[in-house]
Amino acid sequence: MKTTTLGHNDFVCELLDVDCGSTTPAERARIKELLFEHRVLVIRGQSLSPEAYLGFMKSMGAPVRHVLQDLTVPGFPDVLKISDHVLPDGTPTGVLDGGAYWHSDMSYLPALGIATSLYAVRACERSGGTGFLDLTRGLRLIEEDAELLRLLGCRNPRDVLEVEVVHRFGNRHALRDESAPDQKLSDRQHRTLTGSRHRLVERHPVTGAASLFATSGSAMEIAGIDEERSTLALDLLEKTLLAALEVYTHRYEPGDLVIWDNMSTLHQGVGVSPTIEVEESRLLHRINVNYTEENR
Repeated sequence: MKTTTLGHNDFVCELLDVDCGSTTPAERARIKELLFEHRVLVIRGQSLSPEAYLGFMKSMGAPVRHVLQDLTVPGFPDVLKISDHVLPDGTPTGVLDGGAYWHSDMSYLPALGIATSLYAVRACERSGGTGFLDLTRGLRLIEEDAELLRLLGCRNPRDVLEVEVVHRFGNRHALRDESAPDQKLSDRQHRTLTGSRHRLVERHPVTGAASLFATSGSAMEIAGIDEERSTLALDLLEKTLLAALEVYTHRYEPGDLVIWDNMSTLHQGVGVSPTIEVEESRLLHRINVNYTEENR
């Protein structure tokens, strides 16, 4: 197995000479180490059935099922379909653009330590990609920004460690802007998701490293401060991160497998638009695992 970093972002690592369908336990353990070291992994040229894909990801942790069970691969409730293909009547065949905003997957759940993987079953030139930001580089930006510290209610940089954020499923911007991308849920699906609180700065459950956590998307409000100031603080934080941090965007080719750690990254879908032409569409299979729990 060989590794190389992509672009100017050492948080994105490409793995070479890897067949995920036939890796040894030692290779799988090394891939997991590389995930924590770099945060985003790119493995190209894979040929994985849903069963083989799920088997590989189970070596990384315990699968976490998505609430959108109606959009999973038949017979594989742990494998969610992400696709820009729609039927002639507009019915989506997978999640279309619900993730087309900056967020961290499943941060609305109480559990920490969730990784996401996307496997490109089908992709083409017009297919959208995924943009990534490294949040480990963002903590210093807060500590050096007096206005942001004030909005967060922090008297000094150390106080940032005590800030708590309320998370709920969805896109915070959709609360104020009906045109903002958002994944709609049924009333039944909403009732299964109660939301959670996380610290703005969390320590990684495996490495112990501190970084910003899930600052956009499901981050709905800062606990303990009024709504107006909370909105200003979260919006300024997002604007500051996007202005200062370099984005890596992955454009999918068939057989690409991308895995990332939601503890210390933000991502968003980019360039996604629906099509009724199957051959001009993409199909990604998504699996989430909690790497702090062994697969049972």
